[in-house]
Amino acid sequence: MKRVFLLLCLCPLMTLAQQKFTINGSLNVMPPPAKAFLYYAVNGRNKIDSTAINGGLFTFKGTLSEVTQAHIKIKRSPGYKAGARNLPSDILDFYLEPGTIAVTSKNDSVRNAVIKGSVINDDIAKCKATADQIQLRAQQIVAQYKSGTPEQLKDTAYLERFNKQLKVLDQDIRNINNNFMRGNRDSYYSLILFKSTVNVEANPDNAAKEFAAFSSRLKSTELGKRLLKSINGAGALALGQKAMDFTQNDVNGKPVRLSDFKGKYVLIDFWASWCGPCRQENPNVLRAYNKYKDQNFTVLGVSLDNPGQKEAWLQAIKEDGLSWTQVSDLKGGNNEVAEMYQVKSIPTNFLVGPDGKILAKNLRGADLENKILELLDKTKKK
Repeated sequence: MKRVFLLLCLCPLMTLAQQKFTINGSLNVMPPPAKAFLYYAVNGRNKIDSTAINGGLFTFKGTLSEVTQAHIKIKRSPGYKAGARNLPSDILDFYLEPGTIAVTSKNDSVRNAVIKGSVINDDIAKCKATADQIQLRAQQIVAQYKSGTPEQLKDTAYLERFNKQLKVLDQDIRNINNNFMRGNRDSYYSLILFKSTVNVEANPDNAAKEFAAFSSRLKSTELGKRLLKSINGAGALALGQKAMDFTQNDVNGKPVRLSDFKGKYVLIDFWASWCGPCRQENPNVLRAYNKYKDQNFTVLGVSLDNPGQKEAWLQAIKEDGLSWTQVSDLKGGNNEVAEMYQVKSIPTNFLVGPDGKILAKNLRGADLENKILELLDKTKKK
């Protein structure tokens, strides 16, 4: 019999003007020296703060430019072996946002502390409470199943009756985030859930419809603006859409435009010399290129190599035998073409047809060759 678990996806958040936060922690009294550590991010950079725990109390203060994930870790005095001694790690994960947040525990562990004063964490707690109720019901069903007679436990129909009930609860668990998001269109946590649960690239139209239901307040947040930009960009990158033209310099500093390859099948291949998976995929791209380069197919490599790393880029091209056109602005993850094409990880590729329209995305290994062969066969039949 399977158990049901809740997976809450947490993600980065909305940009704000610099605003103050205060965390007031309260644990059972523990002997000094004991310290609390706060881990979070400011302007995209990780930050660690620490403070002494006196009489079970501790405080953190600081400023935020965006709401972000954070966690508090407790370090106890040497030899301290009270109630938390068997905990694998005494860490509390939560969202840090402007304002005053209370972190209160009934024992000497912060792991299961209650958070008050934070709307986002309150909403997360609501989702978790719903999941806990479903999990409790699942445990009851499992217990009921196990209470059957030896003959019943051998009966397939008996087992299936309980499995059906568990499948319903499993779906209920899966629906928690979507139900909360759709029932709380003015909750910032709903916007976070949208980011983590709605596949914008796979279905831009559905994403746009879901996003339109959020309140004007949420849409006007920086996260809301970024999500809308992502939705609009994904729509522009959908299959059948015209590939956005761009210009970037090749290895000799000569400007190259995507539209220069009009009339050919072009694989726009985003990669970098430092990217292991990209280098592993290069032989597959090279094989397809060599096989079909005389049949109206070519590759345009766009490198996300970092500033000052041109030599590494050129060396990787040489080592991997990449004889097709390569371009880059050497801005790393801020490559302008990569941003235009919403590239979030590499390797990523787009197959563009002779008419300039996007035909496929992220073709790997044999899939690339198969797709090219399919398209060339269709052309021949025409």
